[in-house]
Amino acid sequence: MSPTPAETRGPLVAAMLICAIGLPLSIAALIQLAEPAGWDGVVPWIGALALTLHLAGFLCVWFPRVGFGLGALLMLALAVAGDLGSSRAALLPSAVTFLLLQWQLASTQPRPTALTGLGVGLLGALVITAVDAITYEQRDLMLLAFEATALAAVVGAAWFWGRSAQRRRAAALSAQQAQIRQAIAAERTRISRDLHDVVSHSLTVMIAQSEAARVLTGDRETAQALGRVAQTGRSALQGLRGMLRVLEEDPEAPPAGTQPVPGLDALADLVAAASSPEHRLSYRQTGQVRELTPEAELALYRAAQEALTNAVRHLRPPLSARVELAWGVDQVRLTITDDGGAGPREEPGAGTGLLAMAERVRQAGGHLEVQRGDGWSIRVTLPTGAGT
Repeated sequence: MSPTPAETRGPLVAAMLICAIGLPLSIAALIQLAEPAGWDGVVPWIGALALTLHLAGFLCVWFPRVGFGLGALLMLALAVAGDLGSSRAALLPSAVTFLLLQWQLASTQPRPTALTGLGVGLLGALVITAVDAITYEQRDLMLLAFEATALAAVVGAAWFWGRSAQRRRAAALSAQQAQIRQAIAAERTRISRDLHDVVSHSLTVMIAQSEAARVLTGDRETAQALGRVAQTGRSALQGLRGMLRVLEEDPEAPPAGTQPVPGLDALADLVAAASSPEHRLSYRQTGQVRELTPEAELALYRAAQEALTNAVRHLRPPLSARVELAWGVDQVRLTITDDGGAGPREEPGAGTGLLAMAERVRQAGGHLEVQRGDGWSIRVTLPTGAGT
């Protein structure tokens, strides 16, 4: 899976900074090292290797394994470039790029690959130290041990930092997925409660009508039949209320059937209630109204409610928004569009409102489209009775 823009931003900025600072410093250091000994011819060669190493730093942002492999080969070439008389070419400022390669490999790849990269980095530290030991035969062993330890420590620190970054990303992803699952479960609970309220209202009306008809009828058998209908309705209503108590998130919530269930008739009032001098909201309905299932009607209302709430809460005024309900032959389309206002109040967070909206629309048999330009455009399409 290719990395997201958010995941590539940090390594890309780091590669740019290292290149902008390290490459000029490396060229300057090469010139200073080469001039006294007359090694002018080696400067372009070592400079080309250093430049290619920086290119590997950019490559590793999208292809960590390829970038790391190329960087390791370049570091080996710099380490054994004997023209400078030691491994000093591998310790130029441009060599910091290898730490970025090590970090990127450790932070993006599975543990076996990351461990292999760590082994390559530690082996490179030994190679650099060995080149210095061979070049300077009389060099102090304590200094060589210190050099090897320091190089290994730097490589190890980059690796452990990368693994820590991967663990943080994995924890954040796990928390986000848990939040999504929780939001979907909560929305399903709310859907169940809303539909329960619809059914409770219908049963209550049916019971009342049955009782009225039983009183008005003069036929004894008909009255008994209507009484049984009313009693069956009461039993069903009691069972539904008991089921809702299991689904309720808030045990202190009002009993089912006591709260009015909003429908499309309340859309105009919803838009009017959210309007203000700084929030210019409009509502328009076109086409011939057709029959909708209760869950579809609720999904449309909740989508408009969530979209308007997000616009008013997260966008700075002045703000303009339109709510349009268009009826077709076999489907109805609700579109909520805003102009972005004067900009967001803050950077968008990892909210779950759109996820909950999408789940509700999906369960109602429709689909949700979200587009973002200067503002947000949310479109909900649901089947009508003819299209179900």
